[in-house]
Amino acid sequence: MKNKFTPLKACLTLLFAVIISSAFAQTPFTGPSDAVTAPPGSAAAVSQVICSSGQIQLKTTPTAGYTYQWYKKKTDGTMQLVQDGSSSTYTETPTGPGYYTYQLVQINSTGCTSASSDPFNVFVLPPITAGITASSSNVCASGQTSATLSATPVNGSGYTYTYQWTRNGVDIPGATSSTYTVNESTAGSVTFGVTVAYTLNSSCSSSTTTTITVVPVPTKPVIVTGP
Repeated sequence: MKNKFTPLKACLTLLFAVIISSAFAQTPFTGPSDAVTAPPGSAAAVSQVICSSGQIQLKTTPTAGYTYQWYKKKTDGTMQLVQDGSSSTYTETPTGPGYYTYQLVQINSTGCTSASSDPFNVFVLPPITAGITASSSNVCASGQTSATLSATPVNGSGYTYTYQWTRNGVDIPGATSSTYTVNESTAGSVTFGVTVAYTLNSSCSSSTTTTITVVPVPTKPVIVTGP
C-alpha cells in the first residue's frame, strides 16, 4: 500500500521544521559586549567614543557583487552574526554604557570569504547630568562676601570631565575648574551656569544653572549729635 503524504502530515512536517529551526536559531544579542571593564584611558585607546543617546554606525567600502557578514562580540567572548546581506553598513542603538566590539567578513560573488576584519571597538558613555552645589545662595555686594559653586556630575563616576562656567549665559574666561567663586560688586540677581563634558568626548555634556542673589551693602552711617 502506498504511503500517502496527506495534508495533515504536511502540516505536522512543517510544524516540526519550524520548531527545530527556532530551537537552534540564535537570539539577537543586544547590549554591550563588555560592561564591566573600566573606561578607556583616552579616546585613542578605542575606535570610537559616543554619547549614551548616540547610534553606533559602522561601514566599509562597498564592492560590487560582495555580501557582508557583520559580527558582534558577546559577553562570553564569542562572536555572533548580527547582520548578513548586501549592506556594507551596520547600525545599532546601544542599550547601555560599555564596550561594543564588532568584526566584518566580506564574501565575493563566487563565495570566497575574506579574513575577519580587525575588531572595531566602540565605547558608549553613560548618561551625564550636571548639578551645582552652592555654599550660599546670596552674597554681599562690593565683594564683601563670596560663595563657592561646585559642579557635581551625576551618573558618570570614574570619569574625568571638563568644565565651563557662565555668568548670565556668557562664558567666564578661565573659569574651567570644577568650582567657581562668586564675587559681585552690584546688587541684584545673577545666574551662573556650568557645562560639564566628558574628557573622552566633549560633545557628551550636560548644563545647569543656579541663581545667586547679590545683597546691597548698607550705606555708610553718619554720626550726629543727639539726642
